[in-house]
Amino acid sequence: MGTRSQCPALAWALMVLLSAQQAETQGSEEPSRMSREAVTDGQRMNGVQTTPSPTRRLTFIPPITMSPSMSPLNPAHNGRVCSTWGDFHYKTFDGDIFRFPGLCNYVLSSHCRAAYEDFNIQVRRELLGARPTISRIVLKVEGLVLEVANGSVLIDGQGEELPYSRAGLLVERSSSYVKISVRMVLTFLWNGEDSALVSTPLPSPPRCTEPSGLLWEKRAEPGILGSGSGPGLPGGGRVPCRVAGIWDTEDACRRTLLGSAFAQCNKLVDPDPYVASCAQDQCRCPSCPCATFAEYSRQCAHAGGQPQNWRGPNLCSQTCPAGMQHQECGSPCADTCSNPERTQLCEDHCEDGCFCPPGTVLDDVTHSGCVPLPQCPCTHGGRTYAPGAAFATSCSSCTCSGGRWQCKDLPCPGTCSVQGGAHITTYDEKLYDLHGDCSYVLSKRCADSAFTVLAELRRCGLTDTESCLKSVTLSLQGGDTVIRIQANGAVFMNSIYTQLPVSAANIKVFRPSSFFVLVQTGLGLQLQVQLVPLMQVYVRLDPAHHGQMCGEAPWQLRGEPGSVLLLVGGAAGAGFGRPGPSGDGWTQPSQSSPTSDQRQGGSLVDKREDQLRKCWEGLTPTRARLHCMFDTCNCEKSEDCLCAALSAYVHTCAAKGVLLQGWRDGVCTKYMNSCPKSQSYEYVVDTCQPTCRALSEADVTCGVSFVPVDGCTCPVGTYLDDAGMCVHAEECPCYLRGTMVAPGEVLHDNSVVCSCTSGKLSCLGALEQRSTGCVAPMVYMDCTNASAGSLGAECLRSCHTLDVDCYSTHCVSGCVCPTGLVSDGSGGCVAQEDCPCVHNEATYQPGDTIRVDCNTCTCRNRRWECSSQPCLGTCVAYGDGHFITFDGERYSFEGSCEYMLAQDYCGGTATTNGTFRIVTENIPCGTTGVTCSKAIKLFLESYELILMEGHLKVVERGPGGDLPYKIRYMGIYLVIEIRSGLVVSWDRKTSIFIRLHPGYKGKVCGLCGNFDGNAINDFTTRSQSVVGDVLEFGNSWKFSPSCPDARAPRDPCTANPYRKSWAQKQCSILHGATFAACQSQV
Repeated sequence: MGTRSQCPALAWALMVLLSAQQAETQGSEEPSRMSREAVTDGQRMNGVQTTPSPTRRLTFIPPITMSPSMSPLNPAHNGRVCSTWGDFHYKTFDGDIFRFPGLCNYVLSSHCRAAYEDFNIQVRRELLGARPTISRIVLKVEGLVLEVANGSVLIDGQGEELPYSRAGLLVERSSSYVKISVRMVLTFLWNGEDSALVSTPLPSPPRCTEPSGLLWEKRAEPGILGSGSGPGLPGGGRVPCRVAGIWDTEDACRRTLLGSAFAQCNKLVDPDPYVASCAQDQCRCPSCPCATFAEYSRQCAHAGGQPQNWRGPNLCSQTCPAGMQHQECGSPCADTCSNPERTQLCEDHCEDGCFCPPGTVLDDVTHSGCVPLPQCPCTHGGRTYAPGAAFATSCSSCTCSGGRWQCKDLPCPGTCSVQGGAHITTYDEKLYDLHGDCSYVLSKRCADSAFTVLAELRRCGLTDTESCLKSVTLSLQGGDTVIRIQANGAVFMNSIYTQLPVSAANIKVFRPSSFFVLVQTGLGLQLQVQLVPLMQVYVRLDPAHHGQMCGEAPWQLRGEPGSVLLLVGGAAGAGFGRPGPSGDGWTQPSQSSPTSDQRQGGSLVDKREDQLRKCWEGLTPTRARLHCMFDTCNCEKSEDCLCAALSAYVHTCAAKGVLLQGWRDGVCTKYMNSCPKSQSYEYVVDTCQPTCRALSEADVTCGVSFVPVDGCTCPVGTYLDDAGMCVHAEECPCYLRGTMVAPGEVLHDNSVVCSCTSGKLSCLGALEQRSTGCVAPMVYMDCTNASAGSLGAECLRSCHTLDVDCYSTHCVSGCVCPTGLVSDGSGGCVAQEDCPCVHNEATYQPGDTIRVDCNTCTCRNRRWECSSQPCLGTCVAYGDGHFITFDGERYSFEGSCEYMLAQDYCGGTATTNGTFRIVTENIPCGTTGVTCSKAIKLFLESYELILMEGHLKVVERGPGGDLPYKIRYMGIYLVIEIRSGLVVSWDRKTSIFIRLHPGYKGKVCGLCGNFDGNAINDFTTRSQSVVGDVLEFGNSWKFSPSCPDARAPRDPCTANPYRKSWAQKQCSILHGATFAACQSQV
């Protein structure tokens, strides 16, 4: 990661987002119109257009249509190949072939006449019996020294496992070869025995060095067989056989090299030099001609040919592992269980080696060789599942079939939360920050007042961004029952302090532990309110409420735009909240002298492997780590905020079924040691506390199920009394119709004699069952000259609060509007239907219209009435591995492989039913891995469009008809319009915008998500399972299974602290006047 490339890319992406707010779109428009939206109007993630100001003028530059030239797939490049093989044979880039029988260390190729040596390749041979083999290879490139010998690979002297990747260098095994690729410089192949080959994409291959005679500019001496004489050369370069014998051996060589297997090759590569080399092999090394035949086959492949299987039982036979077969021209991009359609996108020429038979794929999951696709295993959360195995979550049930998960959605509850006093997670798992100083509607039903959850956020520290949750209020049935829980643990029901537990007809309130208060309603709503170390709240709703919620945490129906938050009136708003720390442009609060808590805070989430690793499989710790770092650095009481962030992550893990033990070891222990007297700390509490009252009366709170919590509870065998003490049963009082009976006391009631023993009444006679006579709690109001229940100025109805239930503790005198009118917020009073509408912090009068995506919204009766035109979907990849999916999910993933960005080859028939594939790759510069540009490959029918280094190249992969695309230059963008309803816009650097027609909704997959309107399932892997870990998701979409998995990136400002201040200064433009108009939109 690098701030130099990241900040400009982020700023440019933000400018495009801003421009999206001022354009018109129509989902059914033709591709050319789509391209104008995609470029001149930008992408529309939270798009809105209003009537432009008369003073604003836009000048549109007409697009330039261009037709690039075509090139064939795998064109001949044997003129860019230098090789050595068999009995000391060499081929220069110029095509000269000679023999050099040296056993020393020689430079095979290097950039020897340049001011800077880009690369240097050295080889050493030794004799195994009479047969020469390559025993050692040294490659110096990009500041690294790579050594291959004795089956091991050393990078700068350190042993490395394959595959290995670093800053444009990739070392991997490809069929029978060790393959070393250096982007835009060279590719090196070694068969592990006697053959090595260097190919380069450069138009003028590098000069090779003198000792081996492989000069580019200076050709070798005439003749295909050099004498090789000189001091120290074995054999003196002389041919040790009769001249007549050479002709006999040449005939044998010709029968193979001019045979039917090489018929196509003979037209591409002159066989005579290889016939001569073969004849020399027969004289010196009877087993060496096979190496020359194999070299001719390789040269044929580099020339664009397809050599046939020339080997036989009696001619250079090869042995393959069980279940595999040898092919002379097989795809180096083997189909595997993790990527069974890899060969369809292969761009490399064929290679010889061992391959899986037709109808099978290579099992790269359990490494069991070649298997039929239906027998492929599946992976999920780091675990392997056999075909037919299944797993289930609270929201889905999945079965493994042919390496893919077949999943069925299940009704599941939704959870929204407020963590750390500012971090809000919606029911749709959207995250944003709200540093407020007011009471906010956290959740309510849009259609009625069945329930409303209010969260009171207040500024509570030394910084403007430090806010705390002070209270949580639940209002039921329009205020008939109001429960308020304060941060100190006090609970008020209808303004009356209430001792817990309490149970009424439609509500139960109790403490499962000293750290939590739990409220369960009969409406499918449950509150978990955390008190220690800081107040945090989790609101859990039954699936029946799906799509019916409003407030700070709406819950949308599937198919609705997943990238927006719904405001009152139905319009989407970006000013709703601010995205939380996600790695994209987030700046950590700086402190000059961080405390030990602050230094260790962020690392605890992702480094306490023994305790937290079990949760990583389904829940990435990245966001939790960022929240932890932010809160710990920003909070005045850093330890409280640190431990609150850790406990929030643990609670989220528990909600996913992962119960963690021991995570407080060495940190946050003071809360374990501060339990009330007689209580003890427990990591997992999943039921009600045993109480003395429950011994006498049925405790209905014990029938409530909830996500396990931690905290202080009574030890086993003890019970909680009304004083909050844990006592043994024999010390518990008894209860009769709400009256407490002391232990051992004898009670006479209507001829019934009862005694209290171990918390239970033992009675002689029939105990009359009487009703308690309790009625639902009443609301007490005390307002001068007002009747009970009157609302005063504290509940003044205004245009901004008409949809908010007012909770009043007492009447407050003040100025109010006359009956039938409401406050307009400016000191006046208007009729309710004359109230304005609000969108993205802007006010609109009745009759005003705005554009939201491709729809038109009109303000009527203070609500937005919007059309329901299906809109185009937009995915963005920008900067150093930052993505915004079609459904609005933002994330960062930094991999050095090629990845599937988007495709419609998805589902059970992924190899046959699609129309496009888009592959992306970050192109690093230098040795730090910072992304300098992107390479994009677009596969359309029989064409491949390659966008790289600011240029476009079109490859014709097969016979093609009418071109399915048009290419235009529009400003700085190169735009590709596809007739099926796809537009790709590329800034020729690090940003790409993909726009899809609504007809693709739910039919695409890849790093851009599935475009189904539901961001929750955007992290769907190639095997069709939904995961929570960005790394598992991203790595599943890499093109080559042999490319190493991406790892969690290190924070660039931590890695380069000297650049932090400079980076913050450069990126501060996003908060400045330049982007002022954008800040309320995005």
